[in-house]
Order: sequence, then structure tokens, then C-alpha cells
Amino acid sequence: MQNTTKNESSPNLTKIKKKKPKKKTGAPAEPISEYYQKALVDYPVSLRNTKAKGRHAAASGPIAEGTTVCHEQATAFVVRSEFIDQQCHVCLDTLATKLMCSDCKKSFYCSQACLDRDTTHPKVCSIISQVDTIGRSTDTDPDLLRLMVLLMAERMEEADIPEENKTEYKPLSQTPYWCVEDLLSHREHADRAFINVLTEASQRLVSEMPESMAMSVDDMVTLACRINSNAHGLGDNQSRNTDVALGLFPVGAMFFNHACNPNTAFVGMPNGQLAFRTIRPVKTDEELTVSYIDLYASRDERRQDLLKTKHFWCKCKRCTTPMENSVDRFLQSVVCTSCSKDVYVIPPASIEELNKGEKSLGETWTCAGCGHVASVSKVNEAIEKANASYTAGMYALRQRRDYRSACRQLEPLAKTVLPSQATKLPAGEIHPQNSIRLNASIPLLNCLRHQDNIKGAIEVNRTILDVLDEHAKQSLPDKTAEISDFWQNLGELCDAMAEQCRVSGRQPLQKKWYKEARDAYSQAAKVRAVVFGPEHPKTQFVERCALRV
Repeated sequence: MQNTTKNESSPNLTKIKKKKPKKKTGAPAEPISEYYQKALVDYPVSLRNTKAKGRHAAASGPIAEGTTVCHEQATAFVVRSEFIDQQCHVCLDTLATKLMCSDCKKSFYCSQACLDRDTTHPKVCSIISQVDTIGRSTDTDPDLLRLMVLLMAERMEEADIPEENKTEYKPLSQTPYWCVEDLLSHREHADRAFINVLTEASQRLVSEMPESMAMSVDDMVTLACRINSNAHGLGDNQSRNTDVALGLFPVGAMFFNHACNPNTAFVGMPNGQLAFRTIRPVKTDEELTVSYIDLYASRDERRQDLLKTKHFWCKCKRCTTPMENSVDRFLQSVVCTSCSKDVYVIPPASIEELNKGEKSLGETWTCAGCGHVASVSKVNEAIEKANASYTAGMYALRQRRDYRSACRQLEPLAKTVLPSQATKLPAGEIHPQNSIRLNASIPLLNCLRHQDNIKGAIEVNRTILDVLDEHAKQSLPDKTAEISDFWQNLGELCDAMAEQCRVSGRQPLQKKWYKEARDAYSQAAKVRAVVFGPEHPKTQFVERCALRV
């Protein structure tokens, strides 16, 4: 439609205002390398690069939950220092027998076959032997330095490959080093002190290297920043939820972006591999996203964490939904004293406020449900009280190892009535889904186990699962690695209760607890079959536990 206005100096003419063409937010940016397209050709994924979203992966058609959408072999990975002599440095299996490199004494293998597969170590052995000393003298993480060394060795190996052969792809082959250089380093956002210690460590490290492997100190610092911004942790092949290794997976890091309500999870696999699997059904053209952080933290905490570690301001759908309509309002606020059903809405901080560490609170906050207005000071009083209890409990636990005192402080925070269990909630108290409660429940669970209060630990474990279920009812994922771990933990606790009953001769109770243990293990297996896959060692572990009891 044309918009016409009269020109006062020429009344017989009309001035036509042309509409500005709309910006195409989905307009393509740089083309995607042929290698990346080949790497994901067998998966239901479309790789895209637009000015609006940058590089990302989207569903090429409808995808069911529990579908692998990417499976990548690390360009390089290292076993973390804490587990360096506990996991195989090739397959990541837990070490029953140890074969150790007799020269550097820093590389361990589960078998001769794995030792023979590690063709890189002989080239870097003498350098690796110096890493701990360099790390201590420069205050630099030795795991970061070891990963840098392995990546530089891969770069050296690629130097002789003809350029035209670099886009060749073989299924589950190691992602080549040149892909690492496509990753964003965010070096410009790195702390100056971090850059300084990296520079000193790189200078020391390069002096230990043959000329064919070395790169400039400046390039080494940039490589370290790429690792810091893009590396993924890898769990062991068994049951614990602990990162035992650290690796760089350029394809996954480049195309699977973050969202605070993801539809995909990244899963550590044997042999230094990383899989990306859908955790709910995904629609055609929907972006495939993962989460880099704690899904149950408040919006401000999540954004600050991402800003500090990944150097971006989160604008995902969850973070941009008005607070009064978002599950996020429950994670940081207090139950309304008028309706006892909803909470007072605490506005999220702006990026400027988070950077300065000063948030403007205003004078009043309003209930999202009934519109009741309360003073900021009154609402904050309940939050500060809960935070004080949590801080005191954690101090008793970490500094004094006083488990009784820790329980006294943390228990009132963990015990709560959930929205699905009552028509009204405790007015004026932090909401049952407030992140403080979940943060207190996990150490409380460990305290109770330490005191051999198995029944109390079972109650807390069940409350945690109930809280996570409440989050799932409000659109957050209902199948995650964390949820499966809590089901496994519940199975172990019920198993322990059954054993106590067996020892004391209470056979009916023993059967009851064995059944509850079996049900919990089965639920863990059900979740893990989606998140990890039915063939993953962690899924098979809890399946065996269910059969055993």
C-alpha cells in the first residue's frame, strides 16, 4: 500500500513514501564447510548459518525423543588430573589393572590394546612430563596445558595433508584440528590475569617442544581461550555423574547452541566420544539446543554464569518470556501473603546491572496471581533468611564437617509442600520451587547418608524428584541425566534399607524396600534410555541393578 501526503509547495503533486524492505532475519551468512555437512549427513539435522542466529543445527524433519542427532570423536581429550590414574586414557574405562607410561608417569591404560592405540603419546611424552611443573609455577590448570599439547600434536600431524583432502570425512573419525580454528575463542572477553598466566605458561611450554609442533605464543593463548569457551566434560563409563575427562568437539560446539529449556542433551560416550540426543520430540525446522548450565538456577544466576563462562547474554525463549508468565518467577521469589498460590514477581537484572553487580530493586513487587503488592524489603526478608540458613549449613558442612549442624540448617529449607500437594502454599515463605531449596536438598541428602539416616535421605531424595517433576509440568525437561541420577540414588538408598531389614530379620519390610529399589532403578533406566541410549553403559548399569534386586 502506498502512503501519500500533499506537498504544501506543490499542491497538485503527491509525495510517495516508499516502504523500507523488511530485513530478512533468516538471511544466510557464510556458507558452511562441506566437511560439517558430511559429518552430519546421516542424521536428521540441517546445518544453517544465518545473520540472526549464526551457526546452528535444526531438525530436518520431525524427530522423536531419544534420537542421536550428532556423534563426534574428540579432536583430543585428556583425563582430568583428579582421575589421571583411575581411568584409561584411550577408552575411559575404570582401571582394574594399570599400564603406565614409565617415562612421564602421566599416561595410564587399561590394556595393551589401548596402549597400542595411543599413537600420539610417544610424540608428546617428554612435554607432558613437564606440564605439572609449568602449571604450578604459572598458576595454570595442568589439564588445560595437556589438552593444548595434544591439540598441537594433532595440528602437526595435519601439516602434511593436502588441502583438497582436508574435507574428507569418515564416520566417527577424529574431528580434524583445522575445525578447532573455526571455533570462537572469545579472547577479547577473557580476564587480563588469565591471559597473562597463559602467556607465561605458553612460553614455558613452547620451549619444551620440537620446532615442528610449536606455534606462536599468541596463537597458543588463543587456542587456550578456544578450549576454555568450547570444551566439554566427559563422564566415566559407569554410574557416577562426574566429569573424569575434558575434550574438544568442534562440530558439536559449533552447531548446537545453548538454551535454558533445551530439547537435546550432550552425552559422554566411551573412547572419548560425545553424542547429542533429543530429550523430547522436536518439530521440523526447530533449532536443536543443549544447556551449558544448571536448568534449575534463577534467571539472573543462569545469565551471569553464561556471561562469565561463555561470554554471551542469553536471549533464549525462556530467558525472554515475561517473568510473570515464566517458571523462573518461582525459582527466586516468595509465596504471596494474600492468595498463597503464586509469588511476587522479582524483575530480572539487565546486562548492565549484572556487569556492575548492582541490581535496581524498586520499592514494591506484585503477585503474578492476584496482583497483591508487597514491599521489596518484606519479600527480601524471607529470601535473606533462607539464604542465611543455607550459608550457615554449607559452612558447617564444608569448614567444620559438622553434619548435625548442617542438617539443622538445611532441613527446614528442604522440607516443603509442593503446589500439586496443596491448594495453598506457606504464605510469606520462599516458594517450594525456589532454587535455594533444591540447592539445600542435595547436600542435606549427603549429610543424612553420612549419618546413616537412610530413611531420612530417602524422604529428601523423593522430595527432590517431586520438585523436578513440578518443573517438568511447567515445560522444563522431564528426562535429563540429573533426573536419572536421582532415581538411581533413590534405588541405592532403598536397597540399603532392604539390607538393614534383612539383617534385623524384618522380611516383609525387606521385600517392600527391594520393590521400591527395583522401581527406582527401572525409572532411572527408562530416563537413561532416552538421554544416554539403551546401549550406553550407564543405562545398562541401572538395568542390571533392577534385575539384581
